[in-house]
Amino acid sequence: MYKELANSNFFKREYKSALFNYSLALKESPDDKEAKIGALLSDLASESEEEAIALFDYYEVTKSIDSENADDKLLDIIENIDVSDSYIFELLDTIESHIESLEDGIEYKDFLKLVERKESFKKTMEDIMFSTKIIIHKKEDFIDFVKLLMEHDYKDLALNYIENALLYYPSELFFKVNFTNLSAYKH
Repeated sequence: MYKELANSNFFKREYKSALFNYSLALKESPDDKEAKIGALLSDLASESEEEAIALFDYYEVTKSIDSENADDKLLDIIENIDVSDSYIFELLDTIESHIESLEDGIEYKDFLKLVERKESFKKTMEDIMFSTKIIIHKKEDFIDFVKLLMEHDYKDLALNYIENALLYYPSELFFKVNFTNLSAYKH
């Protein structure tokens, strides 16, 4: 209960409240690595918000790919942080290159979970747009994703996805029929 509230506080950028609620979660479960990470990132955010958010995003992506080791990897990073600017920028470059090197990307269902946790499609898109791929396996999910892009004013990006889908799958009547229904989103 405290951890969920703390996560919500973190996403709302209420870091003092997040730290307090993560502390309560740790009091109930002292070995909860996720709560420990949340507390450390909330504390870091009071000094360096951008870096804390970048580390949290890295953690979310890593968890979706390597859920067994994500906690330990991030704890190692946080525990070794020297808050000097040059070290943090070096760390962010390392994180960014690691995310770019991920071969698979993030599954669409995990992307939707991030959107739900951050309570903002736009913020989630901005955070991952240039750092990782979104993997979509089902046509229905693809249509849903394109609709979400259009609803949140990413019309050019949505059009790009549609054009690429039609290039790669020109015989797919499914795409042609469903994309004609998207005209309601044009302004």
